[in-house]
Amino acid sequence: MSTPASLYDRAAQSYTNQSVGTAGPESLLLLCFDKALDSIAHAEAAMEEGGEDRIWESHKALTKAQDIVSELQLSLDHERGGEIAGNLHALYGFCLERLTEANVRKDPRVLGPVSAVLSELRGAFREAASALKTAP
Repeated sequence: MSTPASLYDRAAQSYTNQSVGTAGPESLLLLCFDKALDSIAHAEAAMEEGGEDRIWESHKALTKAQDIVSELQLSLDHERGGEIAGNLHALYGFCLERLTEANVRKDPRVLGPVSAVLSELRGAFREAASALKTAP
């Protein structure tokens, strides 16, 4: 028999799958930034708390953030994006280096600049998506 928690987990997963499956590219991009930033915040809190279990949680969260940033970097279209794609590639590279450093050193202070860069990019992409929606 299913427990209420497992029913809730399945319903939440189903909702997430449907939301992602029906989202447009702009929404998916913002969702990627949100998930990366959430993972970084979770890792930072876990590192600050310390303890073996919390350090393992921080590792998993940072690995998730690295996976997301790697996908963002790999999805860049350098032919169509030109210089902007090159600049984004460098910013994502910076973030990946710092995420790795934070994970190896278990130092939450390394994560501040990563969160700042990703938050700034998220804001810029949100504005661009809004401008596209209102364009004639």
